[in-house]
Amino acid sequence: MLNGIKDDRARSLLASNVFCHLRNVESRLFENETCVKAVEAAMAEVERLESAREVNVLDPPAITKEMAKRWVKSYYEVYQFEGFRVPLEKSFVMSIPDLLEIPHVHLDSTSQIIYYNVLLQGIMLDSEYLPGRGKIIQYLYQSSMTLLDDWLCHIENTLPDMFAAFLMISMTLEGCNSEMAWKIFGYACNIARAMGFFSVDEPSDGQNSQSEPHSNSESEVDKNRKRFEFWHLLRMDCLFRLSFGKPALIPGGSWTVNFPDPTITGIDDASTRFIQIHFLASMRLTLTLLKYLDLVGVEMQQDTDVYDQALDGLIAEVQTIMSDWNAEELVSSAMNHVDTWFIVDILFSSYKMLIVFTQSKRCNQNSQFLPRHTVDVARKSLRMFQSLMSSELSAYWGISLILMHQFIPFFILCGEIIGSHRYNELEDDFILVSWLNDFVDKAAEERPELRPIAAIAKAMTIACQQVQFPAS
Repeated sequence: MLNGIKDDRARSLLASNVFCHLRNVESRLFENETCVKAVEAAMAEVERLESAREVNVLDPPAITKEMAKRWVKSYYEVYQFEGFRVPLEKSFVMSIPDLLEIPHVHLDSTSQIIYYNVLLQGIMLDSEYLPGRGKIIQYLYQSSMTLLDDWLCHIENTLPDMFAAFLMISMTLEGCNSEMAWKIFGYACNIARAMGFFSVDEPSDGQNSQSEPHSNSESEVDKNRKRFEFWHLLRMDCLFRLSFGKPALIPGGSWTVNFPDPTITGIDDASTRFIQIHFLASMRLTLTLLKYLDLVGVEMQQDTDVYDQALDGLIAEVQTIMSDWNAEELVSSAMNHVDTWFIVDILFSSYKMLIVFTQSKRCNQNSQFLPRHTVDVARKSLRMFQSLMSSELSAYWGISLILMHQFIPFFILCGEIIGSHRYNELEDDFILVSWLNDFVDKAAEERPELRPIAAIAKAMTIACQQVQFPAS
């Protein structure tokens, strides 16, 4: 199908952002004529949109210095966790609104990227009514993206640049550019490696494994910070491999890093409870995901029963992790936007892994019907996403979650609607699919770079509609 796309940019966008997900459900979709026609129609629309793409210049919304300082203050008050600190002092970030007004002051791209992202998070945390919130969020997103090229030209092996890399990975995924996100992730890995994040617990030269680590000058808190951020890099590496089919940038044997004390400082603060839960649960999921990636990465032909049994074991591991942390119940107890996103990240990762692991079983790959529990998990994931996006605060930010977590549930549910003959039982599923289509379409109204993804969602929704409400 991709060979029929003439425009290189459109072909690359589809390959890196859409078809990478379909490989996990491809037999279910590409053997169905309605699905094939829907995808082909969407591809034609994507090529048309890409060839006619215009740069969307957003008029700067009014952001007073008082508003900016309030959002900076909100961010620093809520996010005090020692494991992933903003590498700029609060006093400096608070002064940036004033500095930006001084003509002869030049603020480096790294500091500006961090500043705009602090504002973005501060807005998300601010419950006060704000007219034009969506336009401000889009302005901050675009302001960060315009700094990208200059930042990449001057990137150095520093903590601020590594922090900026984490932020820009999120930004580029939100802009539907997984290729750039992966490129930036590579820079983040290079910085972390150069700064010793990959060798925190490596013995010094000439010492045996029982000796003290080589970085004796570092405090245990500093080592815990490095361990914490390394393990998030490792998790991100696994997510790029699973979601976008990328090769490992952190191969086994290239690092020696223990788990950190999840409190980082040794002091258990109740305000960091959800961050600690997120770290412990997501890292257990990462270890399970590493086993899966190793299993499917073996080229030799494996016995089908043994292979499927191994996958059943991994599915059980994910279910145990979800049960141990009771993640589905934790969502309702989160007290703020940040804590909520920590918990739903665990849920979305778990749901996606359950679907992919189940669909990877050889007994399911060529089945005419999707396993019932696979459809149930997909439905649950999309409903949770719908609930998360229903708040006014979240409605402007969520495309990155679709790329990373929701495309597979979306295609699973579409495949179930299109391939099922139980038409009368699928109305709720069609409503859910239609909602996601509307969400993406609304986001694409203000952000032209999202229109290709909107075209895919629309085509699949139309295909579902034709089955659900066939022409008489």
